[in-house]
Amino acid sequence: MSEKRLLQAENVRLSYGEQEVLNFNLFQLYEGDKVGLVGANGVGKTTLLEVLSGKLRPDEGKVRLDCDPFYFKQFEGSWDVGELDGKEVKTFGVREQVWQDTVSGGENTRIRLAELFGSDKPVAFLDEPTANLDVSGRRLLAERLGSVPSFLLVSHDRMLMNAVCNKIVEIVDGKLYEYAGNYEEYQAQKAEKTQRAQTEYEQYVAEKKRLSKVYESKKNQAKDMVKKPKNMSYSEYKMRNFIGGHMPVDRVLSMEKSAKNVLKRMEHMEVKEKPKEAPRIRPDFRLTNPPKNPIVIRGESITFGYDEHLLFDDAALIIENGSKVAILGDNGVGKSTLMHMIQNREQVYVVPAAKLGFVSQNLSELDFEKSVLWNAMHVSIQKEDVTRTVLARLLLGKRDIEKKVGDLSGGERMKLAFAMLFVSDVNVLILDEPTNYLDLPSMEAMEQMLREYEGTLVFVSHDMEFVEHVATKKLLLKDRKLVEME
Repeated sequence: MSEKRLLQAENVRLSYGEQEVLNFNLFQLYEGDKVGLVGANGVGKTTLLEVLSGKLRPDEGKVRLDCDPFYFKQFEGSWDVGELDGKEVKTFGVREQVWQDTVSGGENTRIRLAELFGSDKPVAFLDEPTANLDVSGRRLLAERLGSVPSFLLVSHDRMLMNAVCNKIVEIVDGKLYEYAGNYEEYQAQKAEKTQRAQTEYEQYVAEKKRLSKVYESKKNQAKDMVKKPKNMSYSEYKMRNFIGGHMPVDRVLSMEKSAKNVLKRMEHMEVKEKPKEAPRIRPDFRLTNPPKNPIVIRGESITFGYDEHLLFDDAALIIENGSKVAILGDNGVGKSTLMHMIQNREQVYVVPAAKLGFVSQNLSELDFEKSVLWNAMHVSIQKEDVTRTVLARLLLGKRDIEKKVGDLSGGERMKLAFAMLFVSDVNVLILDEPTNYLDLPSMEAMEQMLREYEGTLVFVSHDMEFVEHVATKKLLLKDRKLVEME
């Protein structure tokens, strides 16, 4: 039995002003396809969802939708309590919240997910369904998505895409590139593709170099043919050529023709571009004068709360020098509060040599009227080439660093704020949800930078893939205590 086609999009073109966002020939979704959409911020993932779902008409092309999809969009509209499935509302823990006029971001997401899973629609369009979900909420979403027959998913949560996707579609310069498997398998295929491109480039360079040498050799031989040897008279030279049966001009023309043939081969070679390589220079951490104490942050008998709501009750905190500590726990248990307490040194002791670095919610450390490079160099204790490299490693390239900060997207501003931490004199990083607003390529770049970071790191994240890749120690905040996890 053949698979049922749910939608087909052909020859789609869509632009905003002079910027072309989508330009692809064909996309098809079949029953059973569970597709993750990936790509850098601003490449058009949400726009593609809107085009495919019929919410947005492209400038050119046809979209045929053979089903009624469910469209999940963050903070979209209200909900009809009577239409919600009571079992799903209970599963997502929002039975009381559905009757409230205002709800938190996490509660809104859970209500919308209860609405999704209570519907019987054959396909779902999901735009960042993990937004504002804590670890337990993300785990529940992954479990429940298995019951959705087909979907298109935009998410920065790699663990979710690994768990539920059987196909990945990457958007690059408006075009769609399809990979079989989940996100991990997509990464492996991309790495293999990059390695193949590197091998082809090296072979191309080697062959071009060889042909160039052959060409130069033949050209030189042609020149040598018309030269008379120094120890030979002109009459002897003419006699030798006559006896040989060839006049010099014939032999020269033949050799030059041979050289031209080699040149044509070089000109008709398929050009192979060199794959881009990530810059590898690292900041000199010694310039931050890091603390030498074995423990840099210590808290004993931490007790704190708001009004009658106690978040910490006689809790203990120890952060070893050079460790990378993830603070985990459900929404509302006090993770962000703990980060603020460390920043403000409330009920915790921070060694004198520790210089704490963190990114404020309003990015007040940025001068929006100055360039990206100016902002970075303004706080940098590193050389300019190192500062430029750190910006490049966080995917702020040559064009970006000349822009005014005010012209950057939210994600780009966040990357700049992180880059400024890496090149400044801070030696202890305190980061609350550092992956918020970052696309997957930027998130992976951030991961690499934090893994290489030589200082101490304390961070909060609901992205368990990020936690697993970065943390050397995990502390769970539960029942008002901090407990080390295995």
